[in-house]
Amino acid sequence: MKQSPNDSKRYQTVTLENGLRVLLIQNTHSEKSAAALAVNVGHFNDPENRQGLAHFLEHMLFLGTERYPDGSEYQKFISQYGGNNNAWTSTEHTCFFFDIHHSHFTKAIDRFSQFFIAPLLSAEFVNKERQNIDAEFKLKLKDDIRRLYDVHKETINQKHPFSKFSVGNIDTLADRENQPVKDDVRNFFHRYYRAEFMTLALEGPQSLDELSTLATLKFSDIPSAVDPLPQVTEPLYLPEHQGINIQVMPVKNDRQLIISFAMPSIDKYYRHKPESVLAYLIGHEGPGSILSLLKKQQWAMGISAGSGINGSNFKDFNVSISLTELGEQHLDEIVDTVFSYITLLKKEQLPEHYYREKQAIAELSFTYHEKSSPLDNVCQLVLNMQHYPPEDYIFGDYVMDSMCHDTIKKLLGYLTPSNMRLVHISKNQQPSKTSYWYQVPYDVGPITKDKLAKWQQMPLNKALFLPPANPYIVRNPQVIAPHNGSKIPTLVEKTDGFSLWFKQDITFKVPKGYIYIGIDSPFSVASAENIAMTRLFVDLYTDDVIEENYDAELAGIHYHLYAHQGGMTLQVSGLSEKQGDLLAKLLVSLQHHVAPENRFELFKQQSISHWANADKSKSISQLFATMSSAMQPNNLSSQKLAEALSGVSYQQFIRFSEQLFTQVTIEALVHGNWLPEHTKQISACIKQTFHGYYRKEYAVNCPVIDIKDQGQLILPVTLPDHDHASVLYYPQPDKAVNTTAKTMITSHLLSPLFFQEMRTEKQYGYLVGVGYIPINRYPGIAFYIQSPHTMPDALTEAMDDFIHTCLEKLENLSNEDWQHLQHGLAGQLQENDASLRIKSQRFWGAISNKDTEFKHKQNLIDAILALSFDEVKTFIRTKLFKSADPDRLLLVTTACKEGLTFDDLKQQLGGMVISREDELNETMARKY
Repeated sequence: MKQSPNDSKRYQTVTLENGLRVLLIQNTHSEKSAAALAVNVGHFNDPENRQGLAHFLEHMLFLGTERYPDGSEYQKFISQYGGNNNAWTSTEHTCFFFDIHHSHFTKAIDRFSQFFIAPLLSAEFVNKERQNIDAEFKLKLKDDIRRLYDVHKETINQKHPFSKFSVGNIDTLADRENQPVKDDVRNFFHRYYRAEFMTLALEGPQSLDELSTLATLKFSDIPSAVDPLPQVTEPLYLPEHQGINIQVMPVKNDRQLIISFAMPSIDKYYRHKPESVLAYLIGHEGPGSILSLLKKQQWAMGISAGSGINGSNFKDFNVSISLTELGEQHLDEIVDTVFSYITLLKKEQLPEHYYREKQAIAELSFTYHEKSSPLDNVCQLVLNMQHYPPEDYIFGDYVMDSMCHDTIKKLLGYLTPSNMRLVHISKNQQPSKTSYWYQVPYDVGPITKDKLAKWQQMPLNKALFLPPANPYIVRNPQVIAPHNGSKIPTLVEKTDGFSLWFKQDITFKVPKGYIYIGIDSPFSVASAENIAMTRLFVDLYTDDVIEENYDAELAGIHYHLYAHQGGMTLQVSGLSEKQGDLLAKLLVSLQHHVAPENRFELFKQQSISHWANADKSKSISQLFATMSSAMQPNNLSSQKLAEALSGVSYQQFIRFSEQLFTQVTIEALVHGNWLPEHTKQISACIKQTFHGYYRKEYAVNCPVIDIKDQGQLILPVTLPDHDHASVLYYPQPDKAVNTTAKTMITSHLLSPLFFQEMRTEKQYGYLVGVGYIPINRYPGIAFYIQSPHTMPDALTEAMDDFIHTCLEKLENLSNEDWQHLQHGLAGQLQENDASLRIKSQRFWGAISNKDTEFKHKQNLIDAILALSFDEVKTFIRTKLFKSADPDRLLLVTTACKEGLTFDDLKQQLGGMVISREDELNETMARKY
């Protein structure tokens, strides 16, 4: 088995006597162990009269086994010991996974393995869980990705299993005369959950022998297959499903054109990856590309190529183009451009240097593979085991043996008009059809023969040309020998308004680095208009530098400018060798950036449209977004941003851009494959850009609203035609580490109990939870429920009832259990950074939060371990009980189906009703 030279883990493959393929991974650098099991079964295997059954079985396997009949025991066990767990179902695979502290792995595996040996599949949970399946289905009714899939399923060969309804609902899973669903789910389990169809990956600090013994002892009882898996033989498309035009009405005001070409499965070409070269060129964003030409004509905002549904006997090669409003009026010309570029690709054999560039990037990614967490690793590898031979379990995603011109030519042969489907997604149409499951308005019809004939013979457009060789490709990067043994960043330069931190990586030994440059500007947050214009500036700048720096992005040197509550941050990451060159170019562009008026108007309208789409998000997301903007004056809501930007003129924006960086403070971090002399060059580059403009008096403090001694504040959010939802948020009054520890462990303690009661037992909805939610380092805890059928006042009452009775539920918690819970949470925080990226993010987060000694995490761990259970019970009783009149923010949906008026809220919920989120900003004190 080929593994990265940068991968110190040990691997071993085993096949059990029952046919189960197992990958064992010894990772001595992690305190956690993880497991993932994938089965080559998904919704394609659903019976025609039981659609959604594979997904339903995935849910049911969590709800009790013969050895562990308590339906909530597994979730509680994993949570108690600091772990995570989940599962998913796709077309042809279902995957289950968890992680936990290694000392509890054996007990967790014992529970996990029983899912696949002796699940209860009891009638009691069958009746309850199909309600959750139905709630999950309804939750996604307004999800545009699901809706597009629904139309896709209706416009293909109906004998192909992709056409089936994958999620299931209360109707497809209903009991029928002489056919209860519990019998169908049991029969499905016994037919398909067989060892030969499964792969298992186990990772942890245990020895390979220990892991092998664990696999053999716990998974050998999974039965072997009686019959082979059925193969998909029907084609995805018949001739009438090609050469067609499909119009789809989305929920959000998005405009997109998808040009989709049908291919057979290309999995057999994985060692050469010929499709990657086509995706590389068609999706290119540099000079001479499809996107470059479309942007010049103001027709498109972005492009991607190569993605699309794929399976055992099909592959869609999609060219997805994000359209402008003007672009919608020129769809045929856009397709002209795409086929003209395809003509260019077919004209002569493609130069090998494109493949070598992709190959070099893949080799670097593999050779200097960044570590991932055990959970992420097993989830990836267990699927690779379903697709690759054992020698390529790790290497299969990276291998690029050679450029196979014949295969590329064969794939290019599929990029023809007659083998195409055009999908136009826009609200500017009036379709006549409606899809069955998600009620999506759409139309479908043939593309005219004249258009197909024109596109078949599309001539070359002189504005289109293939890209030159990429100058940023680094073929033999050097990893610098350690010169700085410090475990934390060092402040190497500090002047009036400028600070630079440096840390050479001595852990991961990869030729990569991260540069963060935080730019605080009081002018950027001086008004709502300025906050909105800062966001617009970021988008325009990013668009402006894409074409010039696209080669760097392709070569693994990345950049990202993003707005924060005090200004903006520029991040450069990836291969360190040529980062300095890119940074210098980016900073010059930042200093001299001037957007032309036509791009300003285009991006202004795009931003307003994007912010207007926020009201289409699911209810709970909108409540949390409202909470965040209500508590942070510098974090405006989408509605406020749209309103503020609407009145901004081009001249006003130009004046804003000229002043944006005239009064700033700069804080920077250089971390990774660097030496101190590199920081001097980077420092000089930054200081030259902002010369004379940075002073410490221009620092920006980001305020948080203080609701201390206000009791309950109610903030209703009007959401017509959405699910009901309620969020109870308890912000804490200080940032003390002890307060943070109590808030975190309370969330950790109550989360599995809340989930079990509100979702599994009371069936309020699919989205329920308890979460630790800090706002600008002030800790807080939130309880939330989204429900398709229960009013917000009832949801709030249910949450209060839970909180008031939670101590009774915890009466039987032993001292040993309490200590396990403490150590489980502390273990999550103690887990080593899995990659250079994660370590850099942690260091930058500490610097941004003024944790300049980098001790906050360890102080928090110490505080969690020092807490007594009595302290936490007192915290719950005095800070969360409604009878204690705690300071809390209650967010509820109104005008949701039956609706709630403000008077209703005052009468039913008590407390002061805030009519709009900015009322908090106007009336409450602020803290920093």
